[in-house]
Amino acid sequence: MSQVEWIIFDKDGTLIEMDSLWISWAINLYLNVTENSDFEIKFTLQEFLKSIGVKNNGTSIDPTSPLAIGSIQEAETILAYLLYQQDIAWSKGVTLARAAASLANTQQEHVTVKEIPGIRQLLMAIKDNGIKMGVITADLTARAEAHLRQLDILSLFEFVIGSDQATYSKPSPDLAYVAKERYHVPLEGTVMIGDSNADMLFAKNAGMQFSIGIIPKEIYPKDYLPDATKIIESYDESLVAMFVKKE
Repeated sequence: MSQVEWIIFDKDGTLIEMDSLWISWAINLYLNVTENSDFEIKFTLQEFLKSIGVKNNGTSIDPTSPLAIGSIQEAETILAYLLYQQDIAWSKGVTLARAAASLANTQQEHVTVKEIPGIRQLLMAIKDNGIKMGVITADLTARAEAHLRQLDILSLFEFVIGSDQATYSKPSPDLAYVAKERYHVPLEGTVMIGDSNADMLFAKNAGMQFSIGIIPKEIYPKDYLPDATKIIESYDESLVAMFVKKE
C-alpha cells in the first residue's frame, strides 16, 4: 500500500457527536415553521422527526437517514414536500422551509458540541506522522468551522469544505474535486473517514485510495456501510499504522 498523503474526515458522527446537535436543529426547524406560518401545520413534531430520521422517541438519529447523511438543503426539501402534501404550493413551501432552516442555523450558533472519544489523540498522531488532514461535510462551511474551533481542533486541519461549496454534496465527488483544485489534494493518495455510506461512496466516486467507516460498538446491526474498505468501532492511535508505508 502506498503512503497516505491526506486524510479527509466527515464532521458529524465522525469528529463530533451528532445526536444532540442535529435533533435540536430538526426540532427548531419544525417549530420555526409552525410559529411563523399563517396556517395550521397538520403533521405533528413527532411525525416530522420520524420522516427526517429521528428515532427512539426523539433521542437518537438513524445513521442511514436524511438527517444523518443529507445536507441542510435536502432537509429543507423534505419539509417543503410535507407542506406540499397538505396543499401548500411548492414555491411557498420551499420559501417557508428555507426561512425556517436559516433561523434554525442561527439558533444553533451557540450550541455546545462534543467530540467523539479518542478523536483528538488520533488527530495529533496523524499530524505527528506528517499526514495532512481536511474536513468535508454536509454541513455549512462556516458552521463546521465554528464547531471545530469550539473544540480547539480547527487548526489541525488544512481546510474545511461544506456542502455550500459545490452544487452537489456527498456522495457526489464534487466536494472532493473542490479540495483537489483549491488545496492540491491528490485524491489517489487520500483516505476518507466517515460514519455514513454516503462518505464511503464519496471516497469511491472521487477515486480515493480507500475509506474507513466508524460504527460505534453500541450500534447494531453493522451492515449499513457496505462500501467501506474497513469498519472500526472506535478511535485509537494504532489506526495510524494503516496510513504509514512500511519500510
